[in-house]
Amino acid sequence: MADAPLGAAPMWVRAASTVIRRLPVGRFRAMNWIGTRRVDPFWMHLPPDVGELAYACDLRDGLMREVYLTGRYEPQETALLRHLLRPGMIFVDVGANWGYFTLVGAHLVGASGYVLSVEADPRACRALRANVEQNGLGTVKILNIAASDAAGRLWFQEYERDARDSGNFGVAQSTLIVEEGRRLEIEARALDDVLDEAGVDRVHVLKMDIEGGEAKAIAGLTRRLSSRRIDNISMELHPYHLRDLGTSVGAVIAALRSHGYTAWQIDHSTAAHRASASTHADVATMLTPLAEDADDLGDWPHLLWTREDVPV
Repeated sequence: MADAPLGAAPMWVRAASTVIRRLPVGRFRAMNWIGTRRVDPFWMHLPPDVGELAYACDLRDGLMREVYLTGRYEPQETALLRHLLRPGMIFVDVGANWGYFTLVGAHLVGASGYVLSVEADPRACRALRANVEQNGLGTVKILNIAASDAAGRLWFQEYERDARDSGNFGVAQSTLIVEEGRRLEIEARALDDVLDEAGVDRVHVLKMDIEGGEAKAIAGLTRRLSSRRIDNISMELHPYHLRDLGTSVGAVIAALRSHGYTAWQIDHSTAAHRASASTHADVATMLTPLAEDADDLGDWPHLLWTREDVPV
């Protein structure tokens, strides 16, 4: 996307965004229809409350389309970051994709803070770099690696661009899962080692969304987790991908609880989705303590993990 100059969004797309944000129902149906129209990529800005930073928007991409047309991606998690991050803090974005949360985090921690952005997909990482460079964010460090339990190499499945879902990369973190597209060999690192090299001792907020790689990534953070040097972890879990890789949601939950972290389930109901889009969203209403015997958490549970001595 960054190879050619990008223009502004067409007028009809801007009008569609205004209409879609006001729709009481049918938002996603309308957004998906727009994704079928041919529109060249263009520069757009995030909403003022998350910094108005620029990003290269390609409406074929479901994540970019949602951000442009609604002003948010995962508004509950966006509200959490706005609640948890302050100037001068350290934010680690694992599974950064093209950089929505990296840009939001960079705005919130400011010039005195630091953002480490980790993305395994080379294509998404190029878009991420372009967005960071466009905004002149010198406090953001980008690594094109896979978060794992140790240094090594991992095979990933790359999907064709027409799949229109940049979030699909990484579901095939195994040489045994090869169905379509092409495989890419990516450098893998333990996050403890990566943070050591970056000179980062304590992390205020770590966000993780890596399509089934959560168990290995958590294992690669054992030193910091055991010494409580990560205050908050916002995590999306992928039960089916975890199962394909020989582990489970329960194993990830048990690992984090063994280090003394408390789990909160983030409400992803339609009502919570709408409420969290407000600049005055009450984060407390989105969080429910995760029961000790919690079993079925749904297809894509979103959890917030906190140190026992860190208030939410």
